[in-house]
Amino acid sequence: MDYAFLQQYWWFLVSLLGALLVFLLFVQGGQTFIFAARRDEPLQRMIVNSTGRKWEFTLTTLVTFGGAFFASFPLFYSTSFGGAYWVWILICLTFVIQAVSYEYQSKHGNVWGKKTFQTFLFINGVLAPVLLGAAVSTLFTGGNFIVDKGAIYDLGASMQTISVWQPDPLTGLQLHGLEAIFNPWNVVLGVTL
Repeated sequence: MDYAFLQQYWWFLVSLLGALLVFLLFVQGGQTFIFAARRDEPLQRMIVNSTGRKWEFTLTTLVTFGGAFFASFPLFYSTSFGGAYWVWILICLTFVIQAVSYEYQSKHGNVWGKKTFQTFLFINGVLAPVLLGAAVSTLFTGGNFIVDKGAIYDLGASMQTISVWQPDPLTGLQLHGLEAIFNPWNVVLGVTL
């Protein structure tokens, strides 16, 4: 196997996992209809039951997608997931509230009420695809980082970091990936998801 074959193999694998992830985001889309069926309790229960059995597939595919990126493009993975950690933390938090909502909305002794957890499902249904789309679209619009592979040979430096996330060019703030959601083209891809 040569290097060109391995590059094409990993691109195919990452693309396949990305396409599968986009397909599985139908769970989040289904969750956004939970309040449209507000007056129809059986329909609301059917929405929760049908999407509640499939949310693990979406999360597992997201984790596998990240793992494939790590295996195939470790420099990009370390820069994107490490430098843009706030947007990835928000994505993970939306999936956490999704898991908690499915688990606890119908539990006996639920002190927050079913409507609170359904609101969390709606928030996940809207925010998870938009944030995920904004983060992934930085592959096309570019991430705000620089790569200096020569830094690894600078033995006098305190840290031999070869990729560094840069402050936002407009505000000068170090937003660690949140600037991705301020780029309108990134948000367009997120809304498309």
